Amino acid sequence: MNTKTYKVKGMHCASCVSLIQKKITKIPWVEWCSVGLASEKATINFSDKIVPLNELNSVIEPFEYSLEEWENPEEKHVHNEEKTSSHNHDHSNEEQMTFEMRFVVPMIVFSFAMMGWEVLGSNNITPEMSETWYEFFHHLMPIFATFVLFGIWRKYIKAVGMFIKTRTANMDTLVGISTMVAFLYSFTVTAFEKPLEQYLDVHSNFYDVVIVVIGLIALGQLLETKAKRKTNEALQKLAELTSKSALVERDGKQIEVSIEEVQIGDIVIVKPNERIPLDWRVTSWSSTVDESNLTGESIPVDKLVGDGVFSGTQNLYGILKIQVEKDSRDTALSHIIKIVENAQNSKAPIERIADKISGVFVYIVLVIACITFVSWMIFAPETLGVSKSFALALSSTMAVLVIACPCSLGLATPTAIITGVWAGARRGILIKNAESLEKLAHVQAVVFDKTGTLTENTLSVEGIYSPKKSSNSKGGEDVQSLVYSMTQSSRHPISASIAKYLRELNTDTLSLMDIKEIPGKWLTARWKKIYFFWSLNYVAEQAGISSEDIKNQFEEKHFESGREIYLATEKEVLSLVKIHDTIKIAAKDEIERLRRLGLKIVMATGDHKKTGESVARELMIDEVYTDVKPEDKLRIISDLQKRGLKVAMIGDGVNDAPALAQADVAISMSDGSDIAIESADIVLLNGDIGKVAEAINLAKKTKRTIWQNLIWSFGYNSFGIPIAAGILFPWYGFLLSPAIAGALMAFESITVVTNSLRLRNVKL
Repeated sequence: MNTKTYKVKGMHCASCVSLIQKKITKIPWVEWCSVGLASEKATINFSDKIVPLNELNSVIEPFEYSLEEWENPEEKHVHNEEKTSSHNHDHSNEEQMTFEMRFVVPMIVFSFAMMGWEVLGSNNITPEMSETWYEFFHHLMPIFATFVLFGIWRKYIKAVGMFIKTRTANMDTLVGISTMVAFLYSFTVTAFEKPLEQYLDVHSNFYDVVIVVIGLIALGQLLETKAKRKTNEALQKLAELTSKSALVERDGKQIEVSIEEVQIGDIVIVKPNERIPLDWRVTSWSSTVDESNLTGESIPVDKLVGDGVFSGTQNLYGILKIQVEKDSRDTALSHIIKIVENAQNSKAPIERIADKISGVFVYIVLVIACITFVSWMIFAPETLGVSKSFALALSSTMAVLVIACPCSLGLATPTAIITGVWAGARRGILIKNAESLEKLAHVQAVVFDKTGTLTENTLSVEGIYSPKKSSNSKGGEDVQSLVYSMTQSSRHPISASIAKYLRELNTDTLSLMDIKEIPGKWLTARWKKIYFFWSLNYVAEQAGISSEDIKNQFEEKHFESGREIYLATEKEVLSLVKIHDTIKIAAKDEIERLRRLGLKIVMATGDHKKTGESVARELMIDEVYTDVKPEDKLRIISDLQKRGLKVAMIGDGVNDAPALAQADVAISMSDGSDIAIESADIVLLNGDIGKVAEAINLAKKTKRTIWQNLIWSFGYNSFGIPIAAGILFPWYGFLLSPAIAGALMAFESITVVTNSLRLRNVKL
């Protein structure tokens, strides 16, 4: 299956989204289509072959929409100029709208002034308009209305024509019908004033409504465009973090080459205040690097020889000489850009529901508008007369059409999702799709792997202890040197951790002979005697001493937690090396934060019971499973789900992949295995376990923002449409002007987008 993303032009509202998706999915070879109103992109899955762009456009161009090729931001290194061009094109549209508003805003102000003068004058608050001024405005307002409707915003006339031709309606259709009816009625009573004055109130016209409604809607769209641009600037900012060139050392010379010419293995020099172009490893010198753009951590990180550095981060003080490890398409930054882009183009389940509602909402509004007009003409003439009833029926119908725009409904979810995803990326939380963000907000239980997740991948040595009654009069010095000499060349994690510990103590080495190792089983070597080093059972067997007798030689406190490794000869045990997992610094606080969120905390580890329970006890985890295989972890997740819990699994290894796939939400560490990262819905940069509670809080706040937006949108329409239809008029004499309805509609959309933008700086 092939997937492509396109830029969408011409969208204004949620019903546009529904129409485009409906038309494109009917094309052969198109499996499904997802269109985002806020991101202005369409993601299309093709079952067999990719349908040419002109064929896709052929089904939507009659409705004034079009698709354009879209370069994925992960290809930014190659297509940077094209991306910049696309960005500039979007910005030019915004500038065009700004230019047009310079003409329209004065007309809006002028129209409101005239409306106010007329209302105040009729209520004897101010002097009534003189005949001279009335005639002047009587001829000026039609000119303004004609300029606005048929000049700058003739798209509304096209929308009405498209509706008549194709029976397909959108927001432009509602605005177009209302303003054209207002204009045609006003033009008729103006042009045929004398013949019609005995039938209609020829002094009432709606030119000001045409100007104000279209003007305020256009102003709202401009402000909305500016706000949406802010939600979409995330990818542009990420792309701008990368460098276009690098200073490479070749044949003893330093030459500057484009980023595409840098090869894996090249030595690159990064000077102070320069951005690191690609992912590398430091080979010479040292410096301090600001990684806040990538990880969200504000404290700069010291980089020494052997440390890794990442594309897009900034070298602060010293000069770094670094060796390239990944090309420009495989850096950590490019993966982040890809994840954010995919998440912004994805849809949460709640958004799909909103799209379906928006698809039929326009037609419901058209029916309500017709009912409004008919109701006024049936019930009002008896009290108000035909002339006044007709004018009020038109005014109410126009108000219904204008106020019911479904824009805010279509923007409610995607703007919150896009902003939430970007807020997470800034904090080192990579959310792969919108559905994962929505699911994470409902998580009730969190299952942790142990090694690499709650604990470091390295072990800590507590100490080396001699038996209570040792026959070795020299004490621990020879024992320490023996252990160091046996373990220093071993690759086993336990041996490597012990050797590192003894190396830091400046332990001497001995000239051992016949060092042998069976990985994971035992070490043996010959010096004055033959020595054995490993587990209790193995040493007991080699020394001919029972396990219980060996344990009795040491203090009981050495067996309370962790793991013991023994050094022995064929006749006696010489020492016990006490090791335990190194719990991540942030783990304990993070577990406490999750517990305060009311979540059930579970740990599932393949390590043996004593080690697992020791870690669980220190972190205060109540439910722990030890000695589990990959399939057991999957079963644990399934059992929790059968108990009705929504489960998040956090792991970093290949053995976690099945459980990650089973969980409702899969969270992986970026320093984990590739398969674990691929299986995950959310990736935590730098393997930072301290980001889990932040991610869940972000999901909850994003969900809350979505519901605030939806409640506002539905509530606005639920109250606004009946009031616009005139439901309050019989009791209170209140009727909503179409001009005010247009202002409220614009305010509604701006409110939704602004509310979503608050997530950018939300405290977690």
